[in-house]
Amino acid sequence: MIKNFSNEKTPVTEESWRKMNEEDRIDRIYKCFEENQAYKDFKILNASDNGQIVLQIERLIPANERGIFLLDLEIILKNNIDKAITVWCEPVGDKSKLRQLRGVKIKI
Repeated sequence: MIKNFSNEKTPVTEESWRKMNEEDRIDRIYKCFEENQAYKDFKILNASDNGQIVLQIERLIPANERGIFLLDLEIILKNNIDKAITVWCEPVGDKSKLRQLRGVKIKI
């Protein structure tokens, strides 16, 4: 049986998360990162009170592994910090040397 999630309410962050300032939220997330060396190259750019966390990945992760890797990270953060956390990655521009030589530009 397939569960229909379209009618589910979106989780809301707990009051303890909302009352923390952004610096404390970021520190709490970094503590979760310390438990797993796979996240040592992650930099947190933003941790808002609504649970949106924006990360910058400072190493190359192949596209076929990145999605699962980030979903696993999100599950860890949801289980250890707050159930309403959502992980986002900072958008990165096109790094293809060939497209740059052709003059093709992709706007973000």
